[in-house]
Amino acid sequence: MKFGKQLEEYELPEWKGQYLPYKQLKRKLEELSTRTDTPRSQGSHSGWAVGSGSLVRNSSRLWDKEEGEEAYTEADWIRTVEQETIRIGDFVDRGIQGLEQQLKDLAKMIDGLKCGPHAAHQCESIDENASADEEASFLELRVLQAVGRVAEGVQRLRLFAELNHAALYKILKKHDKQLVSKEGLSEIFPRLVKETRLNETGRFDALDTDLKKLSLASSKTEDIDASPEVARLIAGLGRTGIVGLTVQPASHRSELVLSFFLGSSLALFLAIGVLLCLPEKSPKTFSEAYFLTPIPVFRVVFSFLLILWCMGAVAKICDQSDVNHMFILNVDPRCRVTPEWFFARAATLTTLWILIFGMYVVDYKWKILPTVWAEEGYNKRASFHFVFYPVVLLLLTIVGSLAPSTICRNRYKLAVVRSVRRTAMAPFFAVDFADNMVGDVMTSIAKPLEDVPAAVCYLLSHHPQEEELVQRFITNGDSCSATTHRWVVPLLAGLPFFFRAGQCVRRYWDTKECRHLWNLGKYLCSLLVVVVSRCDNTTLLVTVSTIATLYAFLWDVGLDWGLGIRELIPFNFAEARSSAGKADGPKLSQNTGALQRHFPRKVYWLCSSVDLVARSTWVFTLMPTSLVTGNIVIRVILVSVMSSVEIVRRSMWAVLRIEYEQLSNASGFRALLWVPSKLNAAPLERRPSTISAPDAHRQPLLS
Repeated sequence: MKFGKQLEEYELPEWKGQYLPYKQLKRKLEELSTRTDTPRSQGSHSGWAVGSGSLVRNSSRLWDKEEGEEAYTEADWIRTVEQETIRIGDFVDRGIQGLEQQLKDLAKMIDGLKCGPHAAHQCESIDENASADEEASFLELRVLQAVGRVAEGVQRLRLFAELNHAALYKILKKHDKQLVSKEGLSEIFPRLVKETRLNETGRFDALDTDLKKLSLASSKTEDIDASPEVARLIAGLGRTGIVGLTVQPASHRSELVLSFFLGSSLALFLAIGVLLCLPEKSPKTFSEAYFLTPIPVFRVVFSFLLILWCMGAVAKICDQSDVNHMFILNVDPRCRVTPEWFFARAATLTTLWILIFGMYVVDYKWKILPTVWAEEGYNKRASFHFVFYPVVLLLLTIVGSLAPSTICRNRYKLAVVRSVRRTAMAPFFAVDFADNMVGDVMTSIAKPLEDVPAAVCYLLSHHPQEEELVQRFITNGDSCSATTHRWVVPLLAGLPFFFRAGQCVRRYWDTKECRHLWNLGKYLCSLLVVVVSRCDNTTLLVTVSTIATLYAFLWDVGLDWGLGIRELIPFNFAEARSSAGKADGPKLSQNTGALQRHFPRKVYWLCSSVDLVARSTWVFTLMPTSLVTGNIVIRVILVSVMSSVEIVRRSMWAVLRIEYEQLSNASGFRALLWVPSKLNAAPLERRPSTISAPDAHRQPLLS
């Protein structure tokens, strides 16, 4: 296998683009060898001089005779190799420094735990509802989990250094072969390796030694002479992500299966759309209203499936972006639930949803099965058996969700239930970041919650559906009574915002920070939208909705995501001072003072725009759809789309919210800012896709 292919196979996906650009350097080297008119004699330096840490070309340059311009030269090529190697060495140095700092922080946390359960307050916020001994034991597991993440970072950084060390050797060897020289391996290679310390594996060995000491300092693993991985297995944490030399086949297969399923599901959804548009059998007995009456049940299940898909997507994006959501959300370190588990469970249930809903569409439109008790229903097409489609789907969804799993154990499911209970009983319980997130997620499922009484009303109503029930659906969009619409539906729509407001009150009581009062005002505005939507004053409704939308949007971008001018606009204050006539003074740093974010700036612009648009649609989920349109089909489509958009928006919000919480401890839930990551190194600037001739003002590619 050629080394270029081998390098691509061994590269870590998340660091792709940070390795030595072997193929591009090789391509430029081939161009140089074909354009050299006079070959250099083997063993001759041919005008190259080594001095003060760099190579300087003394002989004439290569010229492109057709263009008449100075072309890319051998000196430029070597300068590019030097710059890339220095950049890689700087990446490794900063990575080692970051890992060493994480080890120091972990040592402090372990020392605090040895002082007793009450000392754990120095390391993490303690759940006041848990016993001190349980919390201390839990924190020990968290420390061991963090040690595993650092160990993974050491392995990954070692592999990164070794691959680039080998790539540097191979490209300089190719340089000597094609340009008939010995300078690459005899002079350039040893000098660059010495300057960048790529061959100093002792630095990684020292980190491994420190990791072993930390992993054995826990009360669960003390007095055991074993590796960090064995210590983690003894504590019941399992293994960390193993850094192999190739992409794991199982992971690759799961991605292929997921892609195939998503494509197939999209095709089946389109097929159902075609079936809905086809002309039905016996149009005289076909009723759109009767056909749509079980939609609330199908929509409740669909919303649940979408939440599963979004949970998997949030976890996947966080994993790929090195956002330690498990640590931030205070998840049990022994939990082995992965994004693939959410995707697998969601894929299975989505398949059942498509199958059963498609069968219902075909059966009702073309009368596949004979009707039962049609004389008691709305018309001759009414049948008792139509209720079995949503009932079977609902039962299968419940069974599929509660089915035992060796990965998602019942205690993890109960932890989610307890978090929901604490959220619903705010402000009587202290609020941690996980409960804060649960409260926000509950506000986004206000409209799916409104479908719950509609689904219950349908399932408990007379079957086959009677004319009175069908008329209710035409008027209100469901089969519920006027009392349910007057009291139950508004209550379900407003309860999540009431719970979240209670959490804000508790946070203000605990911290005495005024920002929680401002956050309380945001949820009170949302509650006001629910109240005003039950009135007939359209002007008041539009005014209150606009205020609530802008309030929530500004809070999302500025407070929850921490995005300001420095994060959204690449403004260089040093250049501004220079252009203002202060060029003679000391040049300011190019660092704008913004946090080192995990995503490109354009992602934050896109998410902010999507959040504003989705927030505008979110307002419609808090008001009756009868205020928007009277067409029954449009109302069903509108409610379905609005509910789905809000769930997707909340998922996007969750990723950026967790990322900002990791970077800044914005809500003050953690006593320490530090969060274990795979590698605590600032992201480097992406190199250009092609290597061009460096000009006189070009700087090394360092971040």
